[in-house]
Amino acid sequence: MKDCSPEKLALIATQIAIEISRGKNIDQLNTVKCLINQVSSVISTIILQRINNKLN
Repeated sequence: MKDCSPEKLALIATQIAIEISRGKNIDQLNTVKCLINQVSSVISTIILQRINNKLN
């Protein structure tokens, strides 16, 4: 992922969102959105912990 440009990453994210949303209703999409938000929060926590471990 280091070699991907911001534009390429945006296109990849868009394609993933389109594929995930295909055939889902609003309630299902909301559930998927909540799940992805939770995953993002956990990844942020992991990143901060790794930064903290490097500094100490």
